[in-house]
Amino acid sequence: MKKKENSKEEFAPEENKYQQKQPIRHPLAKIVLDENKIKINEQLYKIVIDKFDAIDVEMLREKYDPYLNQYDFLVGDISSDHLRLKGFYKDNVRTSIDRKQKAIADYLTEYCNPGGAYFVLQLISPVHHYNTNTHLHEKQNREYHKKRYSKKNMEFSFKKKKVHRTKFKKRQTVAVKKSRGKHQAFVIKKKKRGKKNEERL
Repeated sequence: MKKKENSKEEFAPEENKYQQKQPIRHPLAKIVLDENKIKINEQLYKIVIDKFDAIDVEMLREKYDPYLNQYDFLVGDISSDHLRLKGFYKDNVRTSIDRKQKAIADYLTEYCNPGGAYFVLQLISPVHHYNTNTHLHEKQNREYHKKRYSKKNMEFSFKKKKVHRTKFKKRQTVAVKKSRGKHQAFVIKKKKRGKKNEERL
């Protein structure tokens, strides 16, 4: 009997790690669902798209992280009974292109399962205010560069220094004419030896 029990334990199928419930590392969200609106904690969202009734209150309560409060749009897609959330900003926010509202369509086609359930939420309140005045920002940059790179500042930052040229001694050569035969003649140039070399010789 013991041998049979051991054999059953050996051939027992292992549990799939992806099917196991992951531990929740943040407090559960408070969710109130209306017809076209949903309130998550203190954030009120408008339901833009809810394909195949993708909004599951229980799954959203467990998955929603307060870190997502900063985004203007939330996209949630369901694959293999798991909810994945992704945040996006408005188009006028100065951030990377893949985190803007215009990138939501590309995200759904590239990263979500084709034909899968998903939803898109738009933040209504609180409204996020961003500094989108690019002309003012450019003007401030110009004024800063003018002050920094003015003539007075450039004079203090760069000091004039005299550059001393290094003098190299010219090689002294002596021409020695040699001749071989009647018609052939050539010149050999030799270096002059210093006094030290002459004394040694």
